Amino acid sequence: MKRLFRIVLAVSVLSVLTVIGWRQWGPLPDSVAARVNGEVIPAETLEIFVAASRRANPQASRESVLKGLIENRLLADMAQDEHAHGHGHDETRMGSVGYDAQSRHEQQRFRLLRTAYAKEIQAAVRETGNADSLAYLTAPLDLSSDTLLPMLALEQSLYTTMTESQQAQAAEHVIARYRFADGEAEQTLSLWDLYRRQNIQLKVQMHNLNIGFIREAIKQQLNMEFVFHWFENHSGVSATAIAAMDRCIDDAQEREVMLHEYGLMHDIHDDNPALRARAETVTPEQVAAYYQVHRDEFVRVEKVRARHLRIGSQQQADRVVAEIRQGLGFEEAVRRYSMADDAASGGDLGWVDRDSRNDDWIRAMAFVQPEGRVSAAFRSPTTTQTPYWEILWVDERVTGFQPKDSESVRYRASMAIAKVELQKAFKARLADATAAASLRVNPEVL
Repeated sequence: MKRLFRIVLAVSVLSVLTVIGWRQWGPLPDSVAARVNGEVIPAETLEIFVAASRRANPQASRESVLKGLIENRLLADMAQDEHAHGHGHDETRMGSVGYDAQSRHEQQRFRLLRTAYAKEIQAAVRETGNADSLAYLTAPLDLSSDTLLPMLALEQSLYTTMTESQQAQAAEHVIARYRFADGEAEQTLSLWDLYRRQNIQLKVQMHNLNIGFIREAIKQQLNMEFVFHWFENHSGVSATAIAAMDRCIDDAQEREVMLHEYGLMHDIHDDNPALRARAETVTPEQVAAYYQVHRDEFVRVEKVRARHLRIGSQQQADRVVAEIRQGLGFEEAVRRYSMADDAASGGDLGWVDRDSRNDDWIRAMAFVQPEGRVSAAFRSPTTTQTPYWEILWVDERVTGFQPKDSESVRYRASMAIAKVELQKAFKARLADATAAASLRVNPEVL
């Protein structure tokens, strides 16, 4: 759910709508929440997003949600304009987890509706009496390995996907037939329908003829189709509002892709070429200035004064740790229980600095422990000697700052500076687009 609201509903930190163009009030019909560049966002559509948003944040206002939808629309229009001039992104490209644009749209649509209409959908499922979506099948699933193998066997030179010939065969091969209500036309799900909706890792399961996985994927697809069927036939939302909702979902996807490509919405699993490219233009003078203002970001441990306690078994070590946490002094625990030669001196390791921490594993572990707190018991990394367990205590930590000419400072400062520069440049572009937009908002819906 968090991903749904981050992508579709939340107002970005880049938003300029609070200062430019937001309060351009009507006149608009009661059925219209806003009109952006001639396109309407119906009040019905706004209500869907508000209902979903309030499941995560009961205090979410209509105004904040509408701002998010309008900003997404402006960003999508910017992307389309850039695409028309040869500078846009590839709308067909895979997402960071390998889903195509249509599948990502369906997933967001499903999450949105399942959230906004949670009670209604649950009631509809109870009314059907079918807790398992496979109960809607009108014929047995066609999952014969002999039938599926010719379409799912990978050619040795490809490894990752179906050939065009296999795709054509898979599109013709119906693996599931179903209907959600008596008297309705039978619906079908082809092997290709199912396959194209999977990400790369899940497609591998299909290529491996994991019939259990394929069956579960069909079940999940029917769950999604049931929600769509209920919404389009029983929610009472107009076709116009449904189309506008789908456009808003597309806007959010355009926004996510655009911000990724401009280096402003970085996923830990993705490379960020735009941010890296901008960081390479940051000068040493900028890095030095950033360092002076943000020195607290570059604090590091210089040395620690530490003690250790050596125990011969995991069970006894855990008991000793528990005693210390309950109030036994560390030095007293060392004298009582440590089997090390330095037990009489309280297990004193002395000062461990950035150089001496590399002398042995005990000092390396002590260097990263917090001050004034007993550590867990660490097993010695030995395969040839009898193992033992070390418990550590840091009496004092001395901190300093990373050298301003270090590579670590240069990298972190350059990336931070580049991110701010990209945000400023993008906000300026968005401000221009907003100022040029034809925008009207109906205050009666807020």
